[in-house]
Amino acid sequence: MTLCGSKMSRRAYLALVPLTVFLLSNVGHAAPPTAITTCPFVITEPGQYYLANDLLGCHGVGIETVGIDIQASHVHLRLDGHRISGPTSIGEGIRAVDQTDILIQGPGTITGFPNGLSFSNVDFSTVMRVTSRGNRVGFLVFHGSNNLFQGNEAAAGDLGFGIEIIGGSENKVISNLVTVDGILGRGIALLAGADLNEVHANIVTGTTFLPGKEGIFVQRFSTQNNIAGNTALGNDLDMQDENPDCDENQWRGNRFDTAIPTSCIQ
Repeated sequence: MTLCGSKMSRRAYLALVPLTVFLLSNVGHAAPPTAITTCPFVITEPGQYYLANDLLGCHGVGIETVGIDIQASHVHLRLDGHRISGPTSIGEGIRAVDQTDILIQGPGTITGFPNGLSFSNVDFSTVMRVTSRGNRVGFLVFHGSNNLFQGNEAAAGDLGFGIEIIGGSENKVISNLVTVDGILGRGIALLAGADLNEVHANIVTGTTFLPGKEGIFVQRFSTQNNIAGNTALGNDLDMQDENPDCDENQWRGNRFDTAIPTSCIQ
């Protein structure tokens, strides 16, 4: 671009005009975010959504309750500091099935569900700064890939999990705070052939004197996972890999007191 004093060359100016018109037209036609004020709420279109208030005591049709049901890809949901709660025995606080490119952004809290947040066959999505407590399972990934869970807080209830990945691959679980509150709970678990996942820089602690708490658990036939730089303390068993000699799982730079097997967990 050529400038002469405060003037721009005519050629450079004419080149910028189409770009300016394009940018202004995009801004003018951008849809405003959609406010969510009641539950259950079903998202059926791509776009931006936000909680305008707490969603308390969510009840669904029949016995299953889903606070927010995401039935579209390319969705950005902001919790904006609010809470989703549901006194129910079956259901999820937030659920997405068979979608891609979902961003769920806190701060915000999900409580009172069997599963706080669940992704089933969801790919290339992100959950950040969300708190899931008072649920049996905090965050669940079922056969999804390339998802990121970062900076969240989760608690494992009785027979539950803080963060549970079932059969998923290439997911990243990074810098989350996980507590094991219930009987026979597990903080972070890779199950049923969960392969090629990254579990890094998480803190997993037991908070009660109830028995059977496990920090980070990798089930047999879940391989090629990288578990590094985590802290798991105060659990009955801080780290466990059911694969003989950890198979192709890599455990490096972790902090813990108890582990099985001791030969390959570091």
